[in-house]
Amino acid sequence: MRARRNGNLGCSLLAVLGSALSGCQPAAKSVDSLVFFPAPPAAPRVQFLTFANGADEVEPTKGSFEQFILGDEPVVQRVLDKPYGIAARDGVVYVCDTKGLSLSRLDFKNHTYTLLGASGPGRLRKPLNVVVDSLGYKFVVDVVRKQVVVFGPDDQYATAFTVPEPAHPVDIAYFENELFVLDNDDTCQIVVLDRTTGDVLRTFGGPGGEPGQFKIPNSLAISPDGHLYVSDTHNWRIQKLTRDGTPVWVKGTPGYTLGQFGRPRGVRVGPDGIVYVVDGATEIVQMFDADGNILMRFGGPGDLPGALGLPAAVAADASSIPYFRRLIHPDFKVEYLLFVASQVGRRLVSVYAFGAFPPGFKLPETKIKTLEPTSPDKGIGPVSGEEAAVEKPRPNPHQREQRD
Repeated sequence: MRARRNGNLGCSLLAVLGSALSGCQPAAKSVDSLVFFPAPPAAPRVQFLTFANGADEVEPTKGSFEQFILGDEPVVQRVLDKPYGIAARDGVVYVCDTKGLSLSRLDFKNHTYTLLGASGPGRLRKPLNVVVDSLGYKFVVDVVRKQVVVFGPDDQYATAFTVPEPAHPVDIAYFENELFVLDNDDTCQIVVLDRTTGDVLRTFGGPGGEPGQFKIPNSLAISPDGHLYVSDTHNWRIQKLTRDGTPVWVKGTPGYTLGQFGRPRGVRVGPDGIVYVVDGATEIVQMFDADGNILMRFGGPGDLPGALGLPAAVAADASSIPYFRRLIHPDFKVEYLLFVASQVGRRLVSVYAFGAFPPGFKLPETKIKTLEPTSPDKGIGPVSGEEAAVEKPRPNPHQREQRD
């Protein structure tokens, strides 16, 4: 708290003395070139905006005058270690840190970086995924606690719901008064809990390859119209179900072209019903409509702005647009933002805008920088160590990544 008060004092002194306030602005990382997807000549629909790895990209930095007045303070590293699940609401991005064992709170509205679940009864042991409801309640799936840990609108611990044994909960979604917990233990089932009491209301699913069955499922989401989507990782597909588990459609085969999957991971649905599926093998995000038709992709492997590194999860949010407006092309009409968590690389949380330019508007191709898709260096097969916390693979002698 002392550092924050001093920071505010420094900005006030600068204002009184008429100095430049650039040192009191948030240090969000951005790029000079305009990175859009898809590549020309197709019409741009997704713009890469910025990224964050921790406090440095969220909180204000001191200007030279403020540093002169306040002096240097000890530097404390506050960075994301191993992001996995991600959610966003009203300028605040919540990231499950599976190595930092906490829920990181990146507040782009008030320019603060804090942690939830680092101590006390809400202490997190292995948070994997998170969703935020319209009231501001955070529901965090913790695979070690075998619980859904709930934090209130004030970010304080509220309660925890235990998932019945055998339990290996990996993701969560909500609709009205129900919580849907994806459990990828040997039962491969979806457990539906009462959102208020945590009581088990029903279960459905099971192991196998038939529609409505799963093999090491990774993620689930619910669309605005109440349909359930599941990334069925070792069946290399996504499924659309009703909320009682009735299959609607199944899409996907093993492969690296659009509509195929190398390793389907996080799935979320935008406010317009578009389904976003992260592929950890090809390191892209694929987009489908509600009927399962492939629309486009964004991201890709590499080290350039807009690329992803072993991506795990995606979130969509329209209420955060005002806090990233300065990074959006002035003629690009944004519908909502997309936040993607990567486990490795220089950009652990990447921020994109989904929208379109007005009819007739033509952005010169020379001003558009795109990422060309490349073939991944990972084969399709048993999951690797970085994914073991979620996907519980059999032992694999060809693992590339280090185990947690």
